[in-house]
Amino acid sequence: MSDIATERLSDREKLIQELSQAPDDLVQAVLKFLHEAKESRINHPLAKFAGILSDAEAEELQESIKKECRQVNLNEW
Repeated sequence: MSDIATERLSDREKLIQELSQAPDDLVQAVLKFLHEAKESRINHPLAKFAGILSDAEAEELQESIKKECRQVNLNEW
């Protein structure tokens, strides 16, 4: 597949394409990793907070953090 065609693929499609060409041991390792990652997300102590903000609320929070929390006042100390 050409580079231009590959650029148009989603990450999921790229992963499937790579896995279709990968050796079985690598496919098993990736599958194991995905299962472990999924399990850790489900059982993570912060998982209950995932998705509680709307996109607008999340964007507003990010903007507030950029404005308020990343400021360094060199004369403050």
